[in-house]
Amino acid sequence: MTARVLVVDDIPANVKLLQARLSAEDFEVLTAYSGRQALQLLEAQPVDVVLLDVMMPGMDGFEVCRRIRSEPGTMSVPVIMVTALDQPSDKTQGLKAGADDFLTKPVDDIALVTRVKNLARLKSLNDEMRLRPGRGAGLPSAGDATPAEGGARILLVEDQEREVQRVVAALAKTHALDIEADAQAALVRLERKAYDLLIVSLTLDGADGLGLCSRVRALERLRHLPIVVVAAPGDEPRLLRALDMGVNDYLLGPIDRYELLARVRTQLRRKRHCDRLADDLGQDVRAAALQRSAV
Repeated sequence: MTARVLVVDDIPANVKLLQARLSAEDFEVLTAYSGRQALQLLEAQPVDVVLLDVMMPGMDGFEVCRRIRSEPGTMSVPVIMVTALDQPSDKTQGLKAGADDFLTKPVDDIALVTRVKNLARLKSLNDEMRLRPGRGAGLPSAGDATPAEGGARILLVEDQEREVQRVVAALAKTHALDIEADAQAALVRLERKAYDLLIVSLTLDGADGLGLCSRVRALERLRHLPIVVVAAPGDEPRLLRALDMGVNDYLLGPIDRYELLARVRTQLRRKRHCDRLADDLGQDVRAAALQRSAV
């Protein structure tokens, strides 16, 4: 896919590295070396995703993100915060400032491309919804601190109790969370109940999480169900296979609460937009059929 990405970092070598990685994936890349320059670029031309370094002199990434969220013209632009400090406090502050997701230096190539693609798609869907007369009202901007996706139906397929408890602690208070340890039983659940998101561990004991993802993608009714997989660090071959077969995003174990919240929010927003667009298409088709029958 093509999208315009703004890379913001005060260190030229970091900017050039990210620019090269993104350009290799056919993204159009704009660059800024300060928060003030980034805001000026955003005011002057449309951008689909902002890749924003946290630690910058003068105006840090948190303040830049807050200003992006405060302006009507940029409030819906997704922001990925890049930090050298993998600290919960940084992620908490990033979410409060309005960040959509996080990357930790040194930036992993798979994570970079996956995060940017997901948020660029979300921005495209959001723009399409807002352009529909009378149908874009009430859409939340990217990075809303209290997103409207509460109450989603989520199926977690995981057999490691510690990971289950991490997900329960992060999601159970705001979403309807079902838990299944067996891949085959999970497929039965998916066939009997409508879910908004599927989270699958690729390290199930005695079961094939990757195979479950493949079977879900092969079923017409579930083809567009968002899937987030949980992979073991270093298991790049299996992760790449999952992404190739249509898995939407991933987390690395042990699950980080703030990254989980960010990935879940993005995928639920994307599904909501897709569902609304599908409903709109159905309404348009029915209206056209009524007009033909009335002639």
